[in-house]
This record gives sequence, C-alpha cells and structure tokens, in this order.
Amino acid sequence: MDKVKLHSGFIKRIVTAPAPIRAKLLKSSNLEIITAISEIVYNIFHKNIELDKKTLCKVKKFKKVYTKLIKAKDAQARKAILCGNPNCLPPLVTLFK
Repeated sequence: MDKVKLHSGFIKRIVTAPAPIRAKLLKSSNLEIITAISEIVYNIFHKNIELDKKTLCKVKKFKKVYTKLIKAKDAQARKAILCGNPNCLPPLVTLFK
C-alpha cells in the first residue's frame, strides 16, 4: 500500500479525468502506478477496502476486467488491460474523496 500512498495524487487524476485523457494518462504512466491501481482493485475484491452499495454495484459491472487485472502476471500485461479498458476506473473515484 506504500505505492498507493506515494502515487495517490496521480491515480486520483487518472480516475477523475474524462475518458480520452484517462486513456492517454494510462499509456504514459509508469509501471509502479499500474501496480498501485492493481493493489487497490485486489484489496477491493478481497474486502480489505469497504465500499458503499452504490459504488459496489458500479464495480461489479467491471468484474471481468478487474479479475483479469488481478490475475495478470506482470505489470506490462496489467497496463495493457487498463489501456484497453479505461472506463473501468471511474467507479473507484469514491476512494479518493
């Protein structure tokens, strides 16, 4: 979780940005940021981070994408998944308020 704290400002910018800008930010981000986003998703799925019901319903729509993200072996594969599905990140905006 240290990576999440270190890069929380940039992750917040990615999550709150409009879709075209979010895609560009994901493509230009380094692998530590991608790993931090993966840690957040991992902790949501293992219920270490609690979400309200409204946000949880939004997150469930992207369950397949998040599962692929968690199961990916290296950061390059995770980056490819996130760049291919940039719309899976806006439900996480409630974590950064």
